[in-house]
Order: sequence, then C-alpha cells, then structure tokens
Amino acid sequence: MHPDQSPPVRALLRRCVLATSVVDDLDVDLDDDGVRLPGCAELQWADLARAAGDVGADVGEDVARLRVADVLHAHLALHGGSARVVPLAVPRHADRHPAFGWAHQRFLGGAMDLGLGVVVPRGRSERVLPLPVASARATGRPGAVSAEDLDRLERLGDLVVQRLLRDAGTDTAGVLRPVGGCDVPTLLASRRLREHLVAGPDRSPGNVLRAVAVPDRTRGWFDLARVDPAYVGAAWVASDPADRGFRRPVLVTREEVALVPTSPSLVQGVLAERQ
Repeated sequence: MHPDQSPPVRALLRRCVLATSVVDDLDVDLDDDGVRLPGCAELQWADLARAAGDVGADVGEDVARLRVADVLHAHLALHGGSARVVPLAVPRHADRHPAFGWAHQRFLGGAMDLGLGVVVPRGRSERVLPLPVASARATGRPGAVSAEDLDRLERLGDLVVQRLLRDAGTDTAGVLRPVGGCDVPTLLASRRLREHLVAGPDRSPGNVLRAVAVPDRTRGWFDLARVDPAYVGAAWVASDPADRGFRRPVLVTREEVALVPTSPSLVQGVLAERQ
C-alpha cells in the first residue's frame, strides 16, 4: 500500500524538499500540487511520498530526506540533455532504496533489486541514483531495465574480470571497484563476473560459491580470509547512508547474490569456505 499524504506526511515531505534545497543549493518552487525544478516537469507530492515510504511508521525523517533528495537530483539530471542512464542494483531495505516509484526486479538470491539509475555529478565524482518512474515518464525515457542494459552490464563485468586477472598477485588482488558508472553491488549482477568469482582464474567447475564483502558502493573484497568479519559491519556503519552497500557479506553463486545467514556458526563456516 502506498503511503498516504496526510497533513503530517505532507509537512514532512515539504521539510525534506526545503532541506535539500538549502543543503544542495537547489532552486525549488513548492505549491499544493507538487515541486518544480528549473526546466523540469512538475513532480507531484504523490511521487515523493511513494519514494519516501511509510513515513512516521517504518521510515524515519532522515531516511525520507535521503530518498526525497535522490528523487529531486535524479529528476533534475534526467531533464538535462546529457543525462546518462546505467543499470543500478540497490541492496534491499537500504535507506537509499525507494519504497515505490522505481521500476526494478528482484535479483535472484534476494539481497538486492536491479533497475536503472541516472548518473548525477557530485563534486569531482559521480553518484548513480534510482531512476524515478515519474521522471522517466516525463522525459519519455524507458524506466525499466532492457536486454540492451543487461548486455552492457555483462560487458562491464568482463572488463572487471580482465582487471582482476591483470592485478593478480598485486596489492589490489581480491578487490572489486566500480567501472563504467556501475558501482560494486551492480557489478555483482553480471553473470560473467559472478562466474569468475565462483570458479576462479582456473575456471574450476567444482566451486559453487564465494563470500564477498561489499560494505559500501565503491569497493568490495572477495579474499575474506584476511578480513575480520566484524570489520564488514563496522565499515558499513561508518559509511554514508547514501553510499552503503551490504551490511553483511553476501554469498555469490553463478546465479544468485544472497546475504550470509546471521547465525555466527554459519557465518564463520561460510567465510572459511574455499578461502
């Protein structure tokens, strides 16, 4: 059920928009119907409410502010002439995961959802934000992942595999980094990369899974024998909520990406698997 727009919810959404305007220096115009950004189609309050989720019940104001800010920035970027759209995977239940209004599909294993994102400049770097359905509709862009998007993701996965093979035996061996606008959680949606992580350089058919730590979007480790399991959770907590990855290591198979079980004995067994 979509969240309602009762007066308290509407007031909170207005605070979220105004906070984003001040903190991120966005020129916004508010009225009873919605929010307008320069050169953009109007965003309805309902669109922001869908992204924010059940504010006041399951969602706190900080999470709502993050999700509303993401919608505003994505909406503005998508109306720009040079906006780039790329595949995007977001961990389920992450603060930055829109409650509604983002076309996505559940990735096998249940750890993340896969959809499209729009690349938004952030200083000297970039951030990829979920592409709002309302923004895609207003600009005439596809809002859902296509076969072409998946093909591109596989090509990027192949680039990552080539990098891993090149870096074998160096200080960066066992480290995953973003490439081509796709962050590390998104790259795990590439079957080519998952095959390499599971089978290894020797393509061993006997390997069935690999434990991978991805506490934030910009890096991941799959050589966990030298990583304290507690470090993964600590790194996740220390990360900006807008950049968080998976709170626990994930189990990667050729087909799936799933969170490791929470039982301590199971976690220790998984981390010791083939390390």
